[in-house]
Amino acid sequence: MSWPDPQRPGEPAGSDPWHWVSRIEDAGANPQPVSWNSALRRWTGWDGAALSPEEAGRRFTYLGPALSPGEVSARIASAVTAATPPEAGPPRGLAALAASAPPEPPPAMVYRSAAIRNHLLIFAGTLFGTLFLIEKFGLMR
Repeated sequence: MSWPDPQRPGEPAGSDPWHWVSRIEDAGANPQPVSWNSALRRWTGWDGAALSPEEAGRRFTYLGPALSPGEVSARIASAVTAATPPEAGPPRGLAALAASAPPEPPPAMVYRSAAIRNHLLIFAGTLFGTLFLIEKFGLMR
């Protein structure tokens, strides 16, 4: 497994609140953000579903902590500083390219097609539920 501590699968190494995981069958593709509550020792998905560490260890591959834009910028700056010798002056070549590149945008939390499908299903469920209640209580005569 890819969890940081093999003795504790399903638990992250740090206390960061957000982490990237992927379903085991996706082999690292299609990452999804999940929240770790260290006080309750529970994972919470973006959809609100709670998972125990044991279940998360069975279902997911751990990819790493989700970094904030500030943390990403700091890591890029430290990589540029490490790649540029102090006496070289302004960054050149790949270091200059890395310094000028904006951070990658975060992936969409829900794909557009899935969001449209979910909204249509919610609409259909609301419509049929309303029609059922109208028929049940005889409000339509």
